[in-house]
Amino acid sequence: MELLQLKYFLAVAESEHMTNTAKQLHIAQPALTQSIHRLEQELGVSLFERAGRGIRLSPAGAYVRDRVKPAMETLENVVRDVQLFQQGEQGVVRVGVHAASGVAIDGIAAYSELNPHVSFEITQDERERHRDVIVTTITPRGSSTVENAVEKTPFSERIGIAVPAGSALGETASLSDFASERFIALAGSRRFREVCDTFCARRAFTPHIAFESDNPLVVKKMIGLGLGVGFWPDHSWGDLDPKSCRLVHLQETEFTRDVIVAKTSRCTPDSEAQRFYEFLLDYVAKRWEE
Repeated sequence: MELLQLKYFLAVAESEHMTNTAKQLHIAQPALTQSIHRLEQELGVSLFERAGRGIRLSPAGAYVRDRVKPAMETLENVVRDVQLFQQGEQGVVRVGVHAASGVAIDGIAAYSELNPHVSFEITQDERERHRDVIVTTITPRGSSTVENAVEKTPFSERIGIAVPAGSALGETASLSDFASERFIALAGSRRFREVCDTFCARRAFTPHIAFESDNPLVVKKMIGLGLGVGFWPDHSWGDLDPKSCRLVHLQETEFTRDVIVAKTSRCTPDSEAQRFYEFLLDYVAKRWEE
């Protein structure tokens, strides 16, 4: 079998029309028909059968299509993959940011200041395969975005509750102490929100959500204005302004999460992506020590 034969076969399998496919491929119909016949002879099966005036895939043809299509898609991606890999070697680093976006972006900014020749492509799309470095978290249900990582380092942090500076609560409190409070929360699509919702459910605690935002800075400002309280990780979102907010630590010690900094196989030795990965690990470690 030749790749061109398989490409022609998949095109005909898609349209189930020989003449139209030949036009789309810009080849003569007899040449296309001969290519399909040679493939059938080599496989020893009929790939198509008559259906009125047209054709349709035979059961064997459908089986061959299902086996060949994923392989062809992989082969077609090779050129793109190699080009992206080469760009990474030349100073383009691709970062997937799915959690702790504040510390991740701060790390990228710090590296860019030291290495102005480096470009970054940042994505929050968890389906994106072409990433060098990933910053994420593993939710209580085990969901993560680092299945394809070749190395990952967790940074554990407690989750407390940010309250207005004038709150009468002490430095530590229980979830039950917040039963009557209005919560300012992140929108439900964020992984941090999933972590908080899961832990609250395990404690049979239902926070009263007064307002939702997809921006931690908005959450912090609204808490500072005395409009409510909110869950706050003690490292990755940065410090609270003591003039307007402060952090109350929860007595429920299991209220934690792991921020994961991971690298993929695209981080080859001596690549820019590898250098950034090592820098980010050190940057996050120092943030956690503060």
